[in-house]
Amino acid sequence: MIMAKLKEATREQHENLESVVNVMDRMFNREDYVRLLAKFYRFYSAIEPRIESGVAGIDGIGADKRFGKRSALEADLGHLNALEPAAEFTDLPVLDTPGKALGAMYVLEGATLGGQVISRHLSEHLGLTPGSGGSFFNGYGPLTGPMWKDFMASANDFADKYGNDQEIIESAKATFDSFARCFAEANVATANQ
Repeated sequence: MIMAKLKEATREQHENLESVVNVMDRMFNREDYVRLLAKFYRFYSAIEPRIESGVAGIDGIGADKRFGKRSALEADLGHLNALEPAAEFTDLPVLDTPGKALGAMYVLEGATLGGQVISRHLSEHLGLTPGSGGSFFNGYGPLTGPMWKDFMASANDFADKYGNDQEIIESAKATFDSFARCFAEANVATANQ
């Protein structure tokens, strides 16, 4: 099953990304939150369209329901009067096959699942809800868990059918690394301001 392999094979990259993003320690006030959203917006603006086109033909992936994260970020930043064009980010993995796009999608869907914890934190500490600047981390709302399970099933079916586990894993690793570089660059830029 590819999902179990992905979790194990990308553990190091996942932990590195978490240390660079460090979400829970960066949200002390709305200004910190806006900076955090801008970093996510930069990465998602660059990678989400590539993933969407790459997985469009994968049976059961539900692409029509999963690719509104840029829009959610735009809505949140707009609500907080901070929407500006995303800074360009081009240091992305090559997603030229459905398997590679699926590996990248694993990273974003996992982030959506993890966003549920952040969403509760936003509500408790900053008073933000999905309608007031907290929609991105709310993910799919109460459907986040079921949609993760659907994604796992579709990913497992795809990998079983095509036998391209290594391609999916390498793409997920490259996506975690790209995500971390995007945040690291933005962190340096913020520190130099």
